[in-house]
Amino acid sequence: MREMDKDGLLLCEMQAKVFEKSIEQEQCSSGIFVRRYMNSKVCERMDSLYFIGEVCSVEQILEDINEEYGVSSYGAEKFSTEEMYWMGYIYRYFAYVLAWESRRIYKIINATELRKLYIPYHTLDPLNAIERILEAKGIAMYETSEDIIKRGVEILRRLRRE
Repeated sequence: MREMDKDGLLLCEMQAKVFEKSIEQEQCSSGIFVRRYMNSKVCERMDSLYFIGEVCSVEQILEDINEEYGVSSYGAEKFSTEEMYWMGYIYRYFAYVLAWESRRIYKIINATELRKLYIPYHTLDPLNAIERILEAKGIAMYETSEDIIKRGVEILRRLRRE
């Protein structure tokens, strides 16, 4: 686990602003935007931490997403700006402190699921919220690759017996 530092907080703030700004700039639903973003090359660059050295605006990030995936008007449901800001912040905090890829985090908890946790979790410390999310999913916070493989093998064995 990595300590949250100034760079990490800057990344959290940047991603939160991108999510928030997507409400007015993106034509697709918020859930679609989050899925596209969390699987994008921009997000991958943020995960690698080299993003800190890049001079990049919120608008440029949104342009990069549209360039990668194309403009979409799919879906109509927009989340509130507060929900989107919080979700962007939590997703980046998650990726930064655990040094996990954003794609992996999105597979654990998608936008619809995370949105449902906004009301009960938005006042919690981000690390506490992340711990609760992982606990509810049955995932150890400090799980190594070996732990994941072991858990997968156990699940497969149990399914085979059933």
